[in-house]
This record gives sequence, C-alpha cells and structure tokens, in this order.
Amino acid sequence: MELSAQRVRSKTRNAVRRREDQIEQEEIESGELNLIPYLDMVTNLMLFLLFSISAGIIFTQIDTTLPDKAPPSTNVAQQPTQPNPDDQPLKMVVSITKDKMILWSITGIEGTLPAPKAIFPRTGHDGDSCDGPYMCESGYCNNSLKCAQSPSVNNAPVPTPVYDYRALSAALFEIANRHYNGKIRKLETYQIILMADGTTPYATIASTMAAMRCKLADFDKEPKPCAIPTEDEESLKRMRAKKISVSPDNTVLDPETAPYDPNKMALFSTILFSSGFE
Repeated sequence: MELSAQRVRSKTRNAVRRREDQIEQEEIESGELNLIPYLDMVTNLMLFLLFSISAGIIFTQIDTTLPDKAPPSTNVAQQPTQPNPDDQPLKMVVSITKDKMILWSITGIEGTLPAPKAIFPRTGHDGDSCDGPYMCESGYCNNSLKCAQSPSVNNAPVPTPVYDYRALSAALFEIANRHYNGKIRKLETYQIILMADGTTPYATIASTMAAMRCKLADFDKEPKPCAIPTEDEESLKRMRAKKISVSPDNTVLDPETAPYDPNKMALFSTILFSSGFE
C-alpha cells in the first residue's frame, strides 16, 4: 500500500510539472505573458508613491501655510481684560549662599538674580549687636547684647551663618506695603520661594522664614503676632458669621474680605522651598 501511494504522488507531481511546462510553452508560442506579478509590483509601487506624496503635501501645508490675519475687532467688550498686576504673584525669591542672602523676583518686577532687589551680607560676628542668640554665629548673645563665644562651651562650635534678618524683613515689608496696602490681597500673592541647599543649618532657615513671614519687631522690642491668611473653611465660616476679617487674637485673616495692612498682617507667609536651579 505504501509503494502504491508513493507511485500515485510521484505521478501526480510529474503530471503537474508537465502541465506547467505545457502552459508556459503555449504562452511563448501565442506571444502572451503572465502580467499578474508585474501588476502586483506596480500596484504596490503606486501605493507607496501616493503615500509619500500625500505626506509631503501635509507637511508642506503645515510648514508654509499660515492663517489669514483677522481684522481688528471694534467691539471693546470682546477684548480680553488685562489682569491686575497686584493680583498676580510677584514670585519673590530669597537665595541663601555661603556669604550673602539675595532678594529678587522671578517676574523681574522686584529685581532679578543678576540685578537683585537687595543683598544682605553675613553678620553675627563676635562684637556685633544682638537681642537674641539667633543673631549670633556662635549662638550666644551676652548681657551686653553683643555676640560672643559661649562661656559654657570649651571647643568653639561650628559657626552658624547669620544674616541681617531685620533688613530682609524691612525690604519685604516695603514691597508688600507698596503693592497691597489697603487693598484686598489675593491669597496667591503671599507666596515666596526660599532657595537654600542642604548644607544650610536649620537655625538659619528658621530665622529666615520668620523674617519672610511677618515684619520683625524693632531691635530689643517685644515681637507681636501677625495675621496669616487662611483657607480653613471652619475658621472662615466663624469669622464671616461674626462679620470680622481678622481673628480677635490677630493670628488669622480672611484674604477675601480683609483690607491689607502690612503692620498687622503677614508679609509673605506661603513659603515654597527650592534647592536651586536645575
């Protein structure tokens, strides 16, 4: 049975081969060619060319065709209103370096990094005036209100960078007073960026934040609290029910109703931290 199956398959292949040869010979004798392979190739080539041309036309239109200029509108009501500059954040920045503190703004309204609003050098050296340890590199302010080495420390501690925090607070007070005094100050305008690297001691960071948040008291004067804007719904609900804009203890204010007073309210209380430029 296996030999018979093999003979049948062999005869079938031979018959197919003879028929193919016969068809090819008839095409040659009749002068006709089998154009199907050529048509397939031409069709594929045409599709490729059409796709390339279409893509080229699309890109050309994008690159060179510009919309027509619209005529100027005569309807003043349709013109977009320009935002009030005082409603926009100044984007103030305090940058702390090893030898100075720099005050500038990203918007350029209050100085830039190349031309800052103010520069504050390091202070707090032995013999400088002080009314607290935070003003001294040694962390010690003696009874004469002068910075000195602490008598209880045998080995001199690593100096903590100290800057003129009162001068920084005064500069921020002047900016806030000039832009917002007597107005309803938007919550976003309380933002400020503190730029310091990881080597800056915590004491320096804390003192700088205090100078940015509220106006510092004059030298050797008792500090007073300042009202900080709040978004707390419960606090705002209680204050509005009593029809007051500032809490009785002068620690919280409603930014939507309180006319701004830099002597009693925060300067720049929303502090964002940055380690520097990427």
